[in-house]
Amino acid sequence: MKKQNESYGAESIHWNLKDLFSGLKDPKIKKIMTESIKNATAFEKSYKGKIKTLTSAQLTKAFQKMEALLTPLYKLSQYSHLVYSTDTSNDDAKRLMVQIDELESKISNITMFFHLELAKLSKAAIENHAKSKECKNYSYSIRRTLETAQYNLTEPEERIINLKNLTGVNAFKQLYSDLTNTFEYEFEIDGKKKRMNGSELRALRQHPDKNVRRRAMKSFYERYDENSLTITHIFNQVLKNLEIERDLRGYKRAISIKNIGNDLPDAAVDALHQVTNESYKLVHRYYALKKKILKLPDMTLADIYAPMPTGSETILYKEAKEIVLEGFGKFDKEFYNGAKLMFDQNRIDAPVGAKKRGGAYCSSSTPDLKPYVMLNYLGRDRDVATMAHELGHAIHAILSEKQTLFNYHSILPLAETASVFSEMIITDMLLKTRTDKLSKQALLTTKLEDIFATSHRQNMFSNFEQETHGRIGNGILTTEDYCGIYQASLKQMFGTSVKQPDEYKWEWSTIPHMIESPFYVYAYNFGNLLVMALYQQYSEEGQSFVPKLKQMLAAGSSMRPIEIAAIVGADITSAKFWRKSLAYIESLLMQLEEISA
Repeated sequence: MKKQNESYGAESIHWNLKDLFSGLKDPKIKKIMTESIKNATAFEKSYKGKIKTLTSAQLTKAFQKMEALLTPLYKLSQYSHLVYSTDTSNDDAKRLMVQIDELESKISNITMFFHLELAKLSKAAIENHAKSKECKNYSYSIRRTLETAQYNLTEPEERIINLKNLTGVNAFKQLYSDLTNTFEYEFEIDGKKKRMNGSELRALRQHPDKNVRRRAMKSFYERYDENSLTITHIFNQVLKNLEIERDLRGYKRAISIKNIGNDLPDAAVDALHQVTNESYKLVHRYYALKKKILKLPDMTLADIYAPMPTGSETILYKEAKEIVLEGFGKFDKEFYNGAKLMFDQNRIDAPVGAKKRGGAYCSSSTPDLKPYVMLNYLGRDRDVATMAHELGHAIHAILSEKQTLFNYHSILPLAETASVFSEMIITDMLLKTRTDKLSKQALLTTKLEDIFATSHRQNMFSNFEQETHGRIGNGILTTEDYCGIYQASLKQMFGTSVKQPDEYKWEWSTIPHMIESPFYVYAYNFGNLLVMALYQQYSEEGQSFVPKLKQMLAAGSSMRPIEIAAIVGADITSAKFWRKSLAYIESLLMQLEEISA
């Protein structure tokens, strides 16, 4: 551990994207874009109107050709987004992303007949293909085609929607990204004015001075307040678009679109929300305790991530790497090797940058290419956990490399399994090695706050989404509607344990997932609570649990989520199962209460 250091040792940690392309002017880019259209047209000529006549072997061949068609396109899309993430002012990267969106829309229109024709086969024909030896690798995709057939429109209608989305809902999503990524702030700290991006400003929530924390967040939200007219309009268009699509396709509720896409019954997701809502009392209890520990006369939402007494020290990037590799090495050799590969092959971009996208993510496109990880490393315990989290995603992708493209990407509800589990490995190791009260106290608070952020906060976002999407059918919402609904959601989560500064009514407008992928957020809660139960199981079973976990991760999306979770004995449809995870959260809280007494 070292004293505060503004570079954190991460300034030179940049990813090498040469496995994808040599640059935005790489001639392979133009070649892929040209050949993709030709290959899609050839695919259409070979198979359109003939799906019902194919043998199982021929159907498998068609799936393989589709995967070969999509693979280079996925890599190209990944590359443009990686470049844009580290420089959101790069006009060439923006232009390429728009071109790829248009290309993907064209190819989707050319090839959409495949799944539409497959969905029209009889139940018996679908089952015969799914059970055949030749179609074994695609059996889940084949069955899902039939199960979701009732929500399909006609081919001409589907084509029109794809084309209109380019200048419709997709354009509004891009507008939101372009607008918010330009937000820069001039903020005075330590007597000096500094220019910061949103990530840097929000990082000041961990500043030891409450006045800095509160000023920083007030400044952060003011920019969204200033742009409320545009942002409200964007939200309304995205929500209205989804409501129109829900009605056209016959989904019961807006969230049902995501649930069915995730292959989860509404009742299972409702149970997840219900159990998490019930557990908000743990949030209230925790923040009442933190207020007491920090001896704050009042605790506001700007203070919920305030550092503990040991929070003035930072962990350099090199030290974080050593911690993560040590923890993974003690857990499993494959986890260690996967993480080490990411470091060794320069597949991580770590420093904060003025034009860099905020947050962190792991990007994987195709099973023949190792993933990439983006961080904004700021030297805190939380950043070590984030490093472990994103490397967990990378390990998940590496373990599922044996799958072909259609089965490669994990089904959304299970996508957080390896990442959250990896976080817990590192947290557990650090809890065992830290013996002094203040250090352990700081680590427990960091872990509990991450749990509340990943589970309860995401659950709150999902509740907010259900409320706003439920109302949009009766007409557009005003800015005051959004703010009022969000303030009520905050009140439910934090109760009287935390005060709400007025500017926090704008927080809803800062959550890009609500725009980019409505109802995506509950997957974080799903994954978080799932892993807590699995980690308890690991604690009981020891190393015999590890092969089952890796088998689960390696399954990708080749089976139903319920079947994949069953590999490790988890029943994700049961409220009783979810409550086991809440017991784990309470156990951490009790540890904190005990050492803080």
